[in-house]
Amino acid sequence: MDARVFLVVGLFMFACVAMMVFNFIIIRRIREKNTFSAGRHKTWWHILAWQALTATDKKPPCPRKHNKFLLKKLGDAEQLVAYGHALKQLKDEHPSAYLEYMQHRHEVFHQLGQAYARKACVERACFADFVCEFPQVTDGVYETLVSTLVRYINDENVHCRTNALRALSSVGNVQGVANALLLINDKTLFVHHQLLTDALLNFSGNKEALSEQLWRENWRWNDNVRACVKQFMAVASTTTRSKPVPQGASAAQGEAAKRKAKQKIA
Repeated sequence: MDARVFLVVGLFMFACVAMMVFNFIIIRRIREKNTFSAGRHKTWWHILAWQALTATDKKPPCPRKHNKFLLKKLGDAEQLVAYGHALKQLKDEHPSAYLEYMQHRHEVFHQLGQAYARKACVERACFADFVCEFPQVTDGVYETLVSTLVRYINDENVHCRTNALRALSSVGNVQGVANALLLINDKTLFVHHQLLTDALLNFSGNKEALSEQLWRENWRWNDNVRACVKQFMAVASTTTRSKPVPQGASAAQGEAAKRKAKQKIA
């Protein structure tokens, strides 16, 4: 009996020591990772500071060379996150320098969007979140980055789909958000009602133009999307606020239009 007790106690003590060693290893790895992440952030900050702040007439920045460097490095999602932290620091501390810096980065982010389209869904979600935080100005043009983000909407991963919708809303491209909404509606893709409503309400572009675009497609919306569109149009502008949101066209017109839309998608 005593031997059994000693065996149980010994096993219990061994398990406790093993857990302590395991926790020590985990804590050490987390600290190493945080130190490594902080080092990446510091490195990117030095690079951005040189490009946007400290370059002189004798040693001017080279946008083309810097863009090539970005394309090479930012294909790694961890590097993209560290770059985003440094970019946010530039945005917060030097807003004018940030805006000038971003004017030369359009092509970089367009190409990165296409590169991440071929990566895992988690990495695509990471890139979409980056675009949401640092949107590109499109001036209403339906360009490469916008069409790439619309393709992300069709992703099986809900997190990627949601981030892509937030990114399109942040970019503020009317046609891009309208196309994303049509894709969600016609393919019955799941996006939580509140997330869909927030994406529309946080639209950074011309809300009245988006309201008109969504108004023209009112017959297509399912119940979930129509409720979100109604809420958006209620606060978009005084012009659209005075208009009742129609419940749809006639049944025959609606069915014919839906069949036509499905044929286009197929």
